[in-house]
Amino acid sequence: MKKRYLLLIPVAACVIACAAAVGYIQFHPEHAPAGTPSALVKTEVPAAQQEQEPEEPAELTADQKRAQEILSGMTLDQKIYQMMFVRPETLTNVGKVVRAGDATRKAIEEKPVGGIIYFSQNFQGTSQTTTMLSNTQEYARAAGANIPLFMGVDEEGGTVARVADVLGTTKFDDMADYGERADAQEAYDIGKAIATDISGFGFNVDFAPVADVLSNENNTEIGARSFGSDPSVVSIMVENEVMGLQESGVMAALKHFPGHGSTETNSHEGTSTTDRTLDELKECDLKPFEAGIDQDAAFVLVSHMTATELDSVPCSLSSEVITGLLRGELGYNGIVITDGMDMGAITDNYSNGDAAVKAVQAGVDMLLCPPSIDDAYEALSQAVVDGEITEERIDESVMRILTAKLEYGLMN
Repeated sequence: MKKRYLLLIPVAACVIACAAAVGYIQFHPEHAPAGTPSALVKTEVPAAQQEQEPEEPAELTADQKRAQEILSGMTLDQKIYQMMFVRPETLTNVGKVVRAGDATRKAIEEKPVGGIIYFSQNFQGTSQTTTMLSNTQEYARAAGANIPLFMGVDEEGGTVARVADVLGTTKFDDMADYGERADAQEAYDIGKAIATDISGFGFNVDFAPVADVLSNENNTEIGARSFGSDPSVVSIMVENEVMGLQESGVMAALKHFPGHGSTETNSHEGTSTTDRTLDELKECDLKPFEAGIDQDAAFVLVSHMTATELDSVPCSLSSEVITGLLRGELGYNGIVITDGMDMGAITDNYSNGDAAVKAVQAGVDMLLCPPSIDDAYEALSQAVVDGEITEERIDESVMRILTAKLEYGLMN
């Protein structure tokens, strides 16, 4: 009997050794001998890949539900035109637009664009401006798409004040002067006054505030348009101006993402670059944009400068900047619009159609001032046909556009 137990000892030791070997292989599959049965090899699944409970989709607001209903009844052509924010001259092929008559009506019926931006040359007096905008908006409401327009203007105050310069509304000093005082209430009052002034003519979008931090004293594009060189001060002023604008019924457009204050060359005239790293942008340039986004700024305008440490193409055409940084890291869900597509940084290097496609592929919702509406439309339409852009991608942008128009009462 004793001998039998002694014989079992080596057998048990063998079983234990085998079990240990199997366990080791399961948790260290890279050391498994060739030919090891797959059932014995346990592949460790990273936590991020392990099955997780799907997140409940956020419940749609009443405006989003209504936007979906409108979107479902739109043609692809109507959707693509909604993604354009154009000059009235580009829309009508008239040299200088100062009234809205048959040419405007026919153009909107054929090309139901999402928005029109006006400049000083379009204004001759308060009555003329109000009538022009009112008629244009009525044409949009009566057109086949039956979707009202974003009516925009550059009214920053200081050196860029299209309305105040011609129509005599409230005049403000350069934003740099207000930045020196760093008075949040003053910034709010500026936004409120501008919104009250321009909304009286029919404008509902202001391409302001300037959220650039002026970090380069040789900057030729921003200068005194910025609230200053201190990102904390600029953030406070931007945040409060956005509040003043939007609480008074005018949508704000933060510009020029991700921050044009460190450049020297003017992107209106040609290529403009910054060599700031992502960390440097986060420490300085992005802070005012984050402050404005926290106040639900309706638009973020993306610059044509090239951030060489992030991408090799202009920010307005970069998925790294728009989809990765603005949408992903900063969590922005509003409307992303380009700077003017007729600026040298784009026209010197890209065709109209190619630039339009690249911008939408990068995540842009609206094209500002395309040199040719027809070229942009045809390129985007063909890109959908060719599968370079999906209609679902177009729908994402149009949903944001329609939702904003509903939220700000344009659709009532």
